[in-house]
Amino acid sequence: MADFRVVDHTGLTLVALIERQLVDLGIANVSVGVVSAGIFATLGATPNAFISLFLYQISGNAELRNLPETLFPDGTRGRQPLPLELSYLITAWGVRTPGDIASDQQAAGEEARLLGAVLQALYEHAEVGRGELSDVVALPVWAPYDGLQIALQPLPIDTQYRLWDATDLGYRLSLAYRVRVASLQPTPPLPAPPVVNAEMALA
Repeated sequence: MADFRVVDHTGLTLVALIERQLVDLGIANVSVGVVSAGIFATLGATPNAFISLFLYQISGNAELRNLPETLFPDGTRGRQPLPLELSYLITAWGVRTPGDIASDQQAAGEEARLLGAVLQALYEHAEVGRGELSDVVALPVWAPYDGLQIALQPLPIDTQYRLWDATDLGYRLSLAYRVRVASLQPTPPLPAPPVVNAEMALA
């Protein structure tokens, strides 16, 4: 079970997996990052190739909502962990000159190759073990047994068009991925204040 940083570090884990694949394939001068849709217009005119990961939905996993209660180290019990599914839209942005056909063809080819690298990276790491999770050594995000499952998600084309319509950009070929199950650990209950004085009244 991870703490409140689970969403952030799930994205960072995906970024690291893709970056590692690019290095292995000898693909240089490509940046990878988790971004919001607000930056898409800027990426459309990027001077350097970029792979964006846009987290467009966070949902609960209904199948795992009946997990047992959490048992804390002090023996107290809390709510069961919240199993999460994070949905990402992954887009490759090539460098193109507006209105130039040759430039657009070159950029389209580069984007296709980058999306191929993403497909390969996340297919080969469909099951992410604890050792590959992005973490903070001084204050770990994840529990020792945590892991992620990464799956290519069939996203209806009309849904993709709606996502792009909201950005005021034309449709761009993208990959949709669902990452599960990142379980959010409930906050341990605060200890009750000590009993200072107890009185018993006798009838």
